[in-house]
Amino acid sequence: MDKIILVLISLTILQSCKKDENQTYDERKLFADTEAQIKKYREDAQKYWDLNDAENAMKYDDSIKLFIRDSYIDNYKFITVDSSIYNTSKRKKPLFLQVTASWCAPCKFEVPSLNKIVEKYSDKVDFVLLFWDSQKELEKLAQDYNRNIFLIPSQKKQPEPTTIEIAGFKHITGFPTNYLISIDDRIMKISEGAVIPATYTDRSGKEITITEDEAKKMNYERLEREIKELLNTSV
Repeated sequence: MDKIILVLISLTILQSCKKDENQTYDERKLFADTEAQIKKYREDAQKYWDLNDAENAMKYDDSIKLFIRDSYIDNYKFITVDSSIYNTSKRKKPLFLQVTASWCAPCKFEVPSLNKIVEKYSDKVDFVLLFWDSQKELEKLAQDYNRNIFLIPSQKKQPEPTTIEIAGFKHITGFPTNYLISIDDRIMKISEGAVIPATYTDRSGKEITITEDEAKKMNYERLEREIKELLNTSV
């Protein structure tokens, strides 16, 4: 009986692999098609936030990440702050795509750590930042970023401050958010947030202080883990 079960499992795995190999681009789940379900998750999460039930609300945030993961991006042509074109279909490297905004405190604080990561890995990974900010606003900020980052301003700001839509890429879940995208356009992981210096009280009532140096170190280490993960799974 065990041998029969083993054979059936093997056949199932083999059939699954064949299906993946024969899967066409049109059959893939596209990131562009995830918006409706993400909105539903956010609405459900808000019901728990209204009840001050953070634990269950956060579960819906995790569901959003899981739902987006393994979806595929379309071909996007982003216009950079210096008027060049970054075409996702012509890249030769995995892509680190971040959505961000100048008024976002964690986004701003993370920049030095991100610059160091870019300096170290730009030969292996493309770094693209999509900004909520307009062309004129981004021109004032551009010098703060590593020269190897493609900085993309918004052509038109969205009504909601947590949303951007640039060249067809629409993001609706806040800033900063990182999309780790393999060379075959698959979103392998999505992560949110960055560490800032702060003092807070944990669940046990203990006061915790994160210094500026500690926050920078934590941001750098997290970003590097993500880049290494992207590189390891893109081989």
